[in-house]
Amino acid sequence: MIRNALTLLTVYLLCVSCGTDGARVPPVADARPTLEHADAPTSAAQMTAHGAALLNGLSTEQQDVALFALDDQEARTRWSNLPASLYDRSGVRMGDLDDEQRRMVHALLRASTSSQGYQKIAAIIWIEDVLSAEASAQGPVGERMRRLIESWDASNYWLSFYGDPRADSRWGWLLTGHHLATSFTVVDSQVAFTPLFLGAEPYEIMTGPYAGFRALSHEVERGFELVQSLTDVQRQEAVVSDDIPGDVLNGPGRKALLQEQRYEGVAGSALDKTQQLLLWHLVEEYVRNADHDAANAQLDAIRQDGMDALYFAWMGPADDITKRYYYRVHGPSVLIEYVRERGVGGTAANHVHSIVRDPGNDYGEDWLQMHYEEHHERRAPRR
Repeated sequence: MIRNALTLLTVYLLCVSCGTDGARVPPVADARPTLEHADAPTSAAQMTAHGAALLNGLSTEQQDVALFALDDQEARTRWSNLPASLYDRSGVRMGDLDDEQRRMVHALLRASTSSQGYQKIAAIIWIEDVLSAEASAQGPVGERMRRLIESWDASNYWLSFYGDPRADSRWGWLLTGHHLATSFTVVDSQVAFTPLFLGAEPYEIMTGPYAGFRALSHEVERGFELVQSLTDVQRQEAVVSDDIPGDVLNGPGRKALLQEQRYEGVAGSALDKTQQLLLWHLVEEYVRNADHDAANAQLDAIRQDGMDALYFAWMGPADDITKRYYYRVHGPSVLIEYVRERGVGGTAANHVHSIVRDPGNDYGEDWLQMHYEEHHERRAPRR
């Protein structure tokens, strides 16, 4: 009897996940179990515990550098994906921490992200040393390039806290450097994880013992799978330009665009069930970089908006995965952008940028009832 019941439950969940009920919602229904354990760990609790431990592990001088007020908008929203030689950052530098402190930073990262999110972020930091080695091997360079190469270093990432997790139920933290900005906000039991900027150069290591390694692989593949699935009519709607932007359009300092940018591309309602599933998998690839309950809450909001509210737009060639291109997924509760750029030495499309934002709750502002304006002025280059 138990075996029969489990079989029926499995069939039911499979039917729900296939969207056979005909409801106009994303094709993947929520089949999560309901857990009744009052002491079940949450992202907010995990982050608060590890954030408090890390702050306690910093010296008094380091705490003074790393700790800001939660409502310090200038400090909290001034981040960049530029190399350290081009942009001065606030906070405490990873290279100025000892081994135990760096281990605690990674523990906080793991408490804030899923396994896939943590591995992506760790790879982005690690690949800075690969980029520096590859660029150095190209031979003599000019002074500006020399400074860039020296700045491409896994030590050049900066950590900041906004509010004190040892005393406050509302606080945030930021880790930022070249190709990376992870912004997390705890508001009581809730967690916001946007904006989240992830980039990589090289996108794929081409030679040596790590040849074939990719830091952000599925973002490419899931986007390309979706555009390849489109009919000619759908593709005419989705491809909004042959020109490829030089970067993501809603990057650092561009928060105001979230409220102004109009929806473009093909609507989710114009996709068939298989294509909707591909679109949903693409959304999950970005959202599930966050830890389980933070990601689930964001996906719930996107699901409640409905598939009709999501739009998929593409710029550039849509028939060759090795070329440069750009895509965007846009809805009331999510904005995802991805662009492939040229890499060091002109290597075509071996340099990628991506970002995920929440138009209504970046930095947890809806929950905090604060309005944040981003600051992204470029400071004097480091010497």
